[in-house]
Amino acid sequence: MDLSALGPVPLELDPRWLSSRIDSSDKYVQYFLVGDKQYPSGYAPFFVHPGALSYCLGESTVFHIPVLRYALQAAPLCENQALLAGLFKPLQEAIGRRGVVFFEGVQAGSPLAELLLSPGSPVRNLFHVVPYGPAYTRRLIELSTGAQFEDYLRTLGSKTREDIRRTRKNFSVKAKNPVRMIRYTEPEQVDELADALARISRKTYQYHLLGLGLENTPEHIRQLRAAATCRWLRAYILWIGDTPVAFGLGYHDGRTYFGHQVGYDPDISKLQPGIYLHTEVMADLLADGICRFDFLAGDNLYKQRMSNKFREERHYYLIPRGWPGTAYAHSLVAANCLSETIGRWLDKNGLKERIKHLVRTSTVKHFRGKN
Repeated sequence: MDLSALGPVPLELDPRWLSSRIDSSDKYVQYFLVGDKQYPSGYAPFFVHPGALSYCLGESTVFHIPVLRYALQAAPLCENQALLAGLFKPLQEAIGRRGVVFFEGVQAGSPLAELLLSPGSPVRNLFHVVPYGPAYTRRLIELSTGAQFEDYLRTLGSKTREDIRRTRKNFSVKAKNPVRMIRYTEPEQVDELADALARISRKTYQYHLLGLGLENTPEHIRQLRAAATCRWLRAYILWIGDTPVAFGLGYHDGRTYFGHQVGYDPDISKLQPGIYLHTEVMADLLADGICRFDFLAGDNLYKQRMSNKFREERHYYLIPRGWPGTAYAHSLVAANCLSETIGRWLDKNGLKERIKHLVRTSTVKHFRGKN
């Protein structure tokens, strides 16, 4: 399959990348093409896997419905955007009644967003288009070729620059043991990397509350080794003495680094290990000519402070019309509205962040008590 006529293929749509994500027999990649199969004029590779429609209140899942999920992390590639609508009829026929489509991070104002949201769109004749979560700001760092670390700092706010310099100056002193950062890019480093990632991840609230932790399972090790073999892997572990205390797991493609996951030991949170590690990573990336950092989906204060560019995005589910899809869609819309209404009320009264912090810290403390 020759995709050269469609322009540069982003990492998320690269067939080799998608194949490396398959870690079990119930996952696969299904390709939807427009035009010639060898030289397509439209290309949309969906990662297909068992999933669930989650009905949530805040960060807590009330219940979920099992589905077969067709996921895409970037917009389909088309020679002409007028061809984009032609992808959806074969998609609807392929997924069946209990399949759903999930578009992650659709950029506001993009041709895909316009197609999904326009009232007269042919997509809406086939699917219920259901936003998943509120719109969010995707944060990035963009610097000119040849930029150095000080150039990066100059793009940030003055208070952020002061905080970064203070954190970098004090971290090694307060750590009381030798501090070092190790970069992991080679297949032979993967075993050590996976072990360190798991050791840190098991201490975080994401691991215990959200089930988003990293474990050194054979499947995860295989994925990391495949990424290293393809020269994508670029992960970092921050060590204090012989103890791993923070990680940044990411991949790079050309001049862009994709920061997939970060985490740190909550016992040293007052030292701001996340900020310290990020600045060390940025210095390392810029030294190798990688001058674009993509924080990926989601937004938080840390990303706001460390970034210098942004764009608006939102996730969308496409649920087939008819039974049971229509029932799924209407109930998901109702649950989302309730969750967002409660969230706005909590935010207005200054309770949202306090509750979130309480839940996260209590989860970590509960884990420590059990161990």
